Amino acid sequence: MSSDGDMIELTVDPVAFVREVEKAWQARDGKGAAAGYTNDAVVHYGQGQTHTGDALRNWPARWFEYAKDLQIKKTYRAHNGNCIASTWESRYTSPESGKVMIESGAELFFLRGDKVYEHYMWQHTWSAGHPSIDQGFSTS
Repeated sequence: MSSDGDMIELTVDPVAFVREVEKAWQARDGKGAAAGYTNDAVVHYGQGQTHTGDALRNWPARWFEYAKDLQIKKTYRAHNGNCIASTWESRYTSPESGKVMIESGAELFFLRGDKVYEHYMWQHTWSAGHPSIDQGFSTS
């Protein structure tokens, strides 16, 4: 995790920040979603995967092109120092399978001023009508 801003306090209202991120994603505004990142920002996701530079700037628009009917709801959960935590729920139709996909996720935004310089996200995706067969953690 980043130590860049461990002692830095937020300069934005964290609830309003999440609301603005949600607004850009609901509007499928690729430029607006990408504008919230610093020039040196990094997005961490998946197994050691990242977006930086031009790949980060183009990532929201590429996602909106893929998930043409994306519906998303982001919820503020907590903040500490310069970090804001949120969760999201979304649905979209997979262009490959034609199935409606459901996602739930969590993310951490580390801010420098009013822009994100580091973003961590985790998600789970499944097709609608097919609940996970995961029975939870067990040691037996």
